[in-house]
Amino acid sequence: MIVSSPSVRRQVLVALGCLLAFSPPALAQKAGPMIPGGNSRAPVSIDAGKLDYFDKEQKLVYSGGVVATQGDATLKAPELVIFMAKEAASAGGRSLGGGSPMGADSQVRRMEASGPVVITSKDQVGTGDRGVYDRAENKVFIYGNPVLSEGAHVVRGDAQSRLVYDLASGRAQVTGGRVQSLITPSQSQDGDKPKANRTIAPSPASR
Repeated sequence: MIVSSPSVRRQVLVALGCLLAFSPPALAQKAGPMIPGGNSRAPVSIDAGKLDYFDKEQKLVYSGGVVATQGDATLKAPELVIFMAKEAASAGGRSLGGGSPMGADSQVRRMEASGPVVITSKDQVGTGDRGVYDRAENKVFIYGNPVLSEGAHVVRGDAQSRLVYDLASGRAQVTGGRVQSLITPSQSQDGDKPKANRTIAPSPASR
């Protein structure tokens, strides 16, 4: 079954946050945010021009200037595909979802964003050709020409590089290909002594 909504642009509050809320507390904490820098307890709100639901594949496809937000974090892409996985039924053995991917017995197992992808969280911005959220690894990957910037500090990879963001530790790495860094120290008021700054360091160029 395919449900299409090509009408006027509208905001769709997907029950991603609700899905986590219905899960056991340990699972909700382990899952963490689905957008780097997001709030794991906040729902994911998606605004798009069109939504297609594929029942057999348990897949939702958003297209047309997609903007997904979770707390203070935002993901922008031309297309966002969400793959659902059915979880165990409720404690009483009864399914709460009624077969719908929006049901409480469903979980997001993977999200794929077709680029260019832009992920923004406070003063950090990550961009690339495409992005993937993998629930099993609890990581977000940005593939192809990834750029991670924080203020004046910039780390940039090439077409063979990928940016890996560990949602559990909050650590970001740019691996593979060639990596370039631009680190700009901020100056004190007298212009003589640089202040201590947080820097973004690339990992060794390995896959």
